[in-house]
Amino acid sequence: MIETIVALMMYLGDKMIEHSYKPSLSECLAVKRKIERHSPPGGNSYVKCGLVKAKTYVDKHGIKRVEEIKND
Repeated sequence: MIETIVALMMYLGDKMIEHSYKPSLSECLAVKRKIERHSPPGGNSYVKCGLVKAKTYVDKHGIKRVEEIKND
């Protein structure tokens, strides 16, 4: 299903290398802060929260997953 969701996205340089669904912007920002606190300074990777259009599915454990983020 394609829907607008809050996603936590990890970038290496300008290329997205990982993404995950978050139920709210506040939860996404909390996870982002934890990642930034434990990451070494000066790297070329970063994380970002945002509203995105994505193809999602629910796995066998009932957890919503992002299959792909649409660039429309």
